[in-house]
Amino acid sequence: MKLCKPLLSAVILSCVFSTNTFAQPYPAGTVLAEKQEITLNNGNEVTSIDPAKQAAEPAFNLGRDLFEGLTIQDKQGRTIPGIAKSWDVNSDNTVYTFTLRDSLWSNGQPLTAEDFVYSWQRLIDPNTASPYAWFAAIPGIKNSAMIMDGKMTADQLGVKALDKHTFEVTLEKPVPFFVKLLSHPVLAPVNKATVEKFGNQWTQPGNIVTNGAFIVKEWKVNEKMVMTKNSNYWDADNVVLNKITWLPIGDANVSLNRFLAGEIDEVTSIPSAQKNKLLKAHPEMVRETGASLGSTFYYLNTAKGPTKDIRVRKALSFAIDRKIITNAIAKNGGIPMFTLVPPQTDGFKSFKPDFANWSQKERNEKAKELIAEAGYNKSNPLKLTFTTPTFSKDVKMATAMVGMWKHVLGAQIEIKQLEPKVFYALKDPGNINRGGWTADYNEASTWLDIFVSTGEYNDSKYNNPKYDMLMKNSKTLADPSQEYIQAETHLINDMAIIPLYRNGDDKYLSNPKVGGYERSNPENSFYRKNVYIIAK
Repeated sequence: MKLCKPLLSAVILSCVFSTNTFAQPYPAGTVLAEKQEITLNNGNEVTSIDPAKQAAEPAFNLGRDLFEGLTIQDKQGRTIPGIAKSWDVNSDNTVYTFTLRDSLWSNGQPLTAEDFVYSWQRLIDPNTASPYAWFAAIPGIKNSAMIMDGKMTADQLGVKALDKHTFEVTLEKPVPFFVKLLSHPVLAPVNKATVEKFGNQWTQPGNIVTNGAFIVKEWKVNEKMVMTKNSNYWDADNVVLNKITWLPIGDANVSLNRFLAGEIDEVTSIPSAQKNKLLKAHPEMVRETGASLGSTFYYLNTAKGPTKDIRVRKALSFAIDRKIITNAIAKNGGIPMFTLVPPQTDGFKSFKPDFANWSQKERNEKAKELIAEAGYNKSNPLKLTFTTPTFSKDVKMATAMVGMWKHVLGAQIEIKQLEPKVFYALKDPGNINRGGWTADYNEASTWLDIFVSTGEYNDSKYNNPKYDMLMKNSKTLADPSQEYIQAETHLINDMAIIPLYRNGDDKYLSNPKVGGYERSNPENSFYRKNVYIIAK
């Protein structure tokens, strides 16, 4: 299979892929179990599985099973054909033409290029109120910014159905990483007739129509979601699983106990106090996960409150002992970070700030100096709020950080724990807010775009015109690496966030009968269409 990455050039670039259906996901000679069912934990309940309404990884995780876009990814994170079996681009890399394979919706109706036109217009339409509408504007699809600003209507978006199997996308300027964006779940198509018939209820069992490998059979909020195989999926012959049961368990201890009781088929987040013991006790269940493109950081409100003062923000960052957090608290293979973008990001090399070279003792001393300069002391202690979801790992992390700030800075910080659905919908995060990002695509802008002044997820309220200009200019460059480095340097020098750690290699436990679920994709883009159950 040939993979092509768009380049800025004066010649027509054509990417043509093998149009054969995918091979069976299991090795020759594998004896499959008669019962092809799996039970997994998705971490928490989701607010929506509508591609246009998805806003966080738990929803994206479900979306990959239910809906398929123009492209998907393989287990190494490389772009491969999805509904588009091939594509090409014009001489100046602004017009992409996708040829769609013959495929059906789960109700048996043909899926056409018009479905993509409708779905992408719906995503960016302000009336949809999609939390990910900005994603369509990242590559500068023609008129996307004007539509988001209400100055044009959604039907003026630069997308067109040339015929039933040909979908055309026009960009305002060349964007080298455009094709990398296309596997994201929010760009998957939805069935227009179903959406218009059922409105907000279109994703409910009995109503929903999908085009992915699975369909929703049952959904009991805060209890479980059951998916069954979509017999009309274009590659259904190579989908082995017949049923997936998803549980919304946020407590790592509860998830572990249910795994050990045989009620869940894998546990990826093992409580740190029990991890080493369990890995040694169950060697036949131990699996390894590669370093994903994830970055854990904490937002600092730069617009109001005590954290508006850069001295306070720097003091808070310096006073965190990242080695203790990663080695003693998280115990998840995390590697301490002093910048935002993980170094394994394709084509990116980060800068190293001066304070990253200091000892923790030196950072603590500098933090004390800064907090004193900002006017805080024993008689006037720094008081802040720290908002975090109720996931046990996040609460432990928050508790440890608050302890460090109290010890080093004498700060009095209140931890506000919110249920995940409430946390993700929060509009006013307070002074400090748990952040973190897993790449939407393997390119540095997936993190850096968060912090442009108009960014949907800019909970730091960061507003730096120089930063905005660098990120705007980067969109039209064949090699934007220098703009990215300068932008990240501004972000860290202004300490709009506290970078904490990036993901590293880790271990988890899985039912040894589960095959095809290698956690090697760097963007955590996993597809259960590849999973199978082995006979005993």
